[in-house]
Amino acid sequence: MKFQVSSFKFHFFLSSIILISTPLLVLAQTTGFDPNLLISDERFSDTATLGGAEGIQKFLEHQGSVLANTSADFLVKLREPDTALKSRLPDPRPNLGRLRTAAELIYDAATSAGLNPQVVLVTLHKEQSLLGGNFLTRDLQRALDRALGFGCPDEGGCGDIFLGFYHQLFGNFDASDNRFIGMPMSLMRSFNFEVGGIRVGRGPAVDALNNAYGNGNRVRTARKGDTIMFENTQGPPNNAPQYQQVTLSNFATAALYRYTPHVYNGNFNFNKFFIAWFRYPNGTLIQTAGDARVYVVDNDVRRPISSYVVTERGLNPAAVITLSALEFDAYSLGDVVPPKDGTLIKNSLGQIYLVEQGTRKLLTSFVAAQRKLNLAEAVVLPDDEITSYTDGGKALPAEGTLVKSKDNPAVYVITNNEKRLLSAFVFKQRKYSFADVLSAEAGELDGYPTGPLMAPLDGTLIKAAEEPAVYHVTNGQLQPLTFFVFTNRGFRFRDVISVPKAELATWELGKPMPPPTGLLVKNTTSPAVYYIESGTKRPISYDVFLSRKFSFKDVVVGADAEIDAIELTDDLTLPERALVKTRDSAAVYYLVDGSMRPLTYNAFINRRLRFEDVVTISPETLAEYPIGAVVEN
Repeated sequence: MKFQVSSFKFHFFLSSIILISTPLLVLAQTTGFDPNLLISDERFSDTATLGGAEGIQKFLEHQGSVLANTSADFLVKLREPDTALKSRLPDPRPNLGRLRTAAELIYDAATSAGLNPQVVLVTLHKEQSLLGGNFLTRDLQRALDRALGFGCPDEGGCGDIFLGFYHQLFGNFDASDNRFIGMPMSLMRSFNFEVGGIRVGRGPAVDALNNAYGNGNRVRTARKGDTIMFENTQGPPNNAPQYQQVTLSNFATAALYRYTPHVYNGNFNFNKFFIAWFRYPNGTLIQTAGDARVYVVDNDVRRPISSYVVTERGLNPAAVITLSALEFDAYSLGDVVPPKDGTLIKNSLGQIYLVEQGTRKLLTSFVAAQRKLNLAEAVVLPDDEITSYTDGGKALPAEGTLVKSKDNPAVYVITNNEKRLLSAFVFKQRKYSFADVLSAEAGELDGYPTGPLMAPLDGTLIKAAEEPAVYHVTNGQLQPLTFFVFTNRGFRFRDVISVPKAELATWELGKPMPPPTGLLVKNTTSPAVYYIESGTKRPISYDVFLSRKFSFKDVVVGADAEIDAIELTDDLTLPERALVKTRDSAAVYYLVDGSMRPLTYNAFINRRLRFEDVVTISPETLAEYPIGAVVEN
């Protein structure tokens, strides 16, 4: 659970990712726990762990995590927004044209912030048990929405703008259009925090006695090297002392305690899961006695690595750790480690390859010229070493390149390692210029992977000239629109573009576009009112309707068939921090993180709560929520 979140405006730079990091040639801690040093600074900022989104996906699958689900229905639950919002956030791939998996979102958010993706994975489990927990449908969505506990301070519930797996990672905008950063960027801001140009790190706020707990006035922000006092979670399994003194020994430890101001169970669990899952640091060179072959630890596997790659990647060949057979065999065998991405290598036949995305890709002179690669820089390596690297096919021109073959007028755009055909309409809509189209020799484009016809821009309203049906382009798919959804989303018919039916038929068809989130709807034959959220309808009880200050004049009536077709999900609950009582009792309750906590009169007054905000609900509604501890003060 998190202490505080801040708004942050910044310039964003995406650096190249190197698969293997500089090694920390020490055995990871397997016994004991040092609360003063939760993780080394080097590991905390090692963005090369797990080998990319694919490695994260494999790790999630190995853990049996619900986040390994890549079905279309599950990806919707991650609440990835539209392109316009993503483009305004620190999202390195806002225009991908499809929904990303949890692994891809974790990788993009962590590496673009400069954070080790393993830190995100551990936090997901520490906060919501998402790497090993079992969830009912309604519990899963709640856990996903609060996946990292970000924007969920100890003294209250979670902030609305951070609800959603995507927003936990990348942040969001509030009602005043202020941008707030997500968990990875926030952690790295604390990790790299400077005062007067000197890096000091940023820990939790403390009072005059260096306490990071209680209701005392906070007078400063702790830094690396400070010794401060925390309050622990009481009881089993650790039976920790109520208060514990900690020295923030490095920048990473300061950042983690700012994020979670507890030793037990918060940061103790972080360290426990990290050590259990990631034993030797990525980049550690290992071998067994009597065997000269060298391997490097990467994502809990051992990968063969040549002496050239060891040197090129800046590893120390003299620092190989010799393991026992038992230790060595605990690591499964992985693929050969290639040189760094961007390296040019040549075989004995003079063929040149570009190392890209951890694979070898055959490089033609056309692509080399377009990407301004110097073929003279190619390194000659043994043929058997080159063939041991994963074959990635042909190297393609740079992302966004417009290209055609000299013997064919069709124009393609290179995107996401594919060539995608452009129609005349999409070419014009995306403001491409024929002056930028490169002509390649016949056959050059034949080896390029081919994707579907490039879709119009997200947000486009489009129809076939011969038919009345209207569609909205969302993440590269055509979402059918009903008149009810069209009008309630504020769309205008003058903005609808007509294209030939044959062209529209080539684009991928998605699910019908739902009404906008926040709309109150009902059908014509039933009094039941629903709240639309992320394409689903949530039933609203009378008590919840009143507590959320909804108005019946805002309820929109739709045709029975249309309202009935919207997926039904769990009931809308009382709002976080709601003040409620029942008709038969004077007791007032405060809803905090899904639990009803009785308030004493002193607690009510001290929190400056108002009796006019107390909503009377039925005993049956109150019984739906667990009763928490009494709030005394």
